[in-house]
Amino acid sequence: MPARVNPDVPGEPLLLRRTGKRLRALRRKRGLTMAQLGADKRGRVYFERQYVWKMETGRVAPSLAALAHFARRLDVTLSELLRGI
Repeated sequence: MPARVNPDVPGEPLLLRRTGKRLRALRRKRGLTMAQLGADKRGRVYFERQYVWKMETGRVAPSLAALAHFARRLDVTLSELLRGI
């Protein structure tokens, strides 16, 4: 179950929105759909489209494993994905 945004943690909602905007920008730049981002190159689904949407809009906090999957799928390093956020 994905972690929901905790409004009591200072800065968390802003951090998640920024991370989501970065994910969306990279996904669109690579020409991937949300469903394609959530799957591997062979088409095995790891994250449903709805979960990707929730992450891109800052509604859920992605796990480190989810971020690593997205970074691999977007052909960037995890540090590149999170740089400047």
